[in-house]
Amino acid sequence: MRYYETLYIVNPNYEQERFDSVLKTVGEYIEKEKVSIINHYTWGKKRLAYPIQKHKYGTFILLQFESEKVDFLSEYEQFLRLNKAVLRHQTVRLDEKPEIHVEEEPVVEEETTETAEVEKLEAETEVESPAKETPEDSVEPVTEEVKEVEAEPTAAEEVSEEKEEEE
Repeated sequence: MRYYETLYIVNPNYEQERFDSVLKTVGEYIEKEKVSIINHYTWGKKRLAYPIQKHKYGTFILLQFESEKVDFLSEYEQFLRLNKAVLRHQTVRLDEKPEIHVEEEPVVEEETTETAEVEKLEAETEVESPAKETPEDSVEPVTEEVKEVEAEPTAAEEVSEEKEEEE
């Protein structure tokens, strides 16, 4: 059994429906040739090293499959080359069978019963405690006498005063 991996780049401007149809078309072509697919998933949208057909970004898709026959590869390459949705592609032979890709789901921390009990106790103590003093209540207002200080005239004021005297 031989293992292969194809990395192909799809136009990044496709909406989800059209993108899914491209994935389905490539997958169906592989299965039609009686080749078993191991992994077929989207790597993501990434910036290209150089523009391809005036696109700076592309959606990368990784397809890993196994086959006993080799003669279908030339037809498969031709199929990808003629597919307008595929900007670039490359197929390589793998030495070992690839591991099955599992989509990672975001980890959501669940509240333990301990933290829920602590939060409940904190909420109860807030309700039972008497009204707390706010920082504004505990601070006594400080009154200071404000002295008027005569400000020295600025350079602009001195110039204007001199002009008035000359007139």
